[in-house]
Order: sequence, then structure tokens, then C-alpha cells
Amino acid sequence: MTDHTPGPPEPTVLHLSGDLDHDSERELAEAVDAAVTRSTGALVLDVSAVTFADSSALRTLVLTQQRMEAADCALVLLGPLAPAVRRLLEITATDDYFTVVESLPQAREAAAALLRRHPHGTGAG
Repeated sequence: MTDHTPGPPEPTVLHLSGDLDHDSERELAEAVDAAVTRSTGALVLDVSAVTFADSSALRTLVLTQQRMEAADCALVLLGPLAPAVRRLLEITATDDYFTVVESLPQAREAAAALLRRHPHGTGAG
């Protein structure tokens, strides 16, 4: 016998870089919204090249996490996190709210594990 059960869909990966602050808030929100819309249930935000993030970026991340959870989908942050970004998550006590990993294979595994918890998720768009 051969099992033809498809594996979890590949996550959509959005690469972010530079400073995520008030000046880039609209651009960030639009890029994340587009990525969520085209995701098939799993979204990886590659924040490894983000050098700074402020409360406006955190707001976008939290809203995205809530949107993905509501749709039974998965959001994973791909690091490693810059010290300023890690500090933002720590001082706002949101570091445990997000799934953060340090490699793309780990991100795929984490997304698949999150989707297994919510097997009905087919997209957040």
C-alpha cells in the first residue's frame, strides 16, 4: 500500500528587513495583509533582517497573529531576532505569544505542528 495523503501545504514566506516603525507601518501592514491573503494556512514572517521594530510593528504582528488564529491558521516568526526586536517582545510580554524559530526548516515544522492543532485552517484570506 502507498499512502498518498498530502503533507501540509508549504507556508507563504514574507521577508522583512530594516526598521519597522511608524514610518513603515502602512507598507508593513499592506505587505503582511497580502501575504496572509495568499497563504494556504501557514505564514512565515522572516524577521531575521529586521534591525528595529516599534509598537506600530508589534501591533501589526499581534493583529496578524489574531487573524491567523481566528482562521485556524499558523503564523511563525523566523529569526534570529535582532536584539532590539527581541527586547520589544520581551518588554511587552509578547515573546511567548509568537512562535519564533531560527531556520526555515524549523519554521516549516512549527507551522505544520500549529496546523495539526487546527486541521480546518485553509487560509486566512
